[in-house]
Amino acid sequence: MLMDATVATGAAAMMAVRVLLDHDVPEENILLLSLIMAESGVHSVAYAFPKVRVVTTAIDPQVNDKFHITPGIGNFGDRYFGTESSRQCEEE
Repeated sequence: MLMDATVATGAAAMMAVRVLLDHDVPEENILLLSLIMAESGVHSVAYAFPKVRVVTTAIDPQVNDKFHITPGIGNFGDRYFGTESSRQCEEE
């Protein structure tokens, strides 16, 4: 099982799949689990690795210019670790 909270473009998920394949894990044995995926991320992963099973709770329509899923949930790591407000202060 390969878990990623959010998959926007699919690039990180595909790199992780590649690591598993390089360690002789059969593609059909890989299960990608995600809370939210962008439609483009689903297509990228499915095109590159057609035997990888993908399970997600929601598919959002697009990725914005900062490669965040829209409408999405924001930055999952910031929300999970409670660092969102400190990062916003740094940007201002």
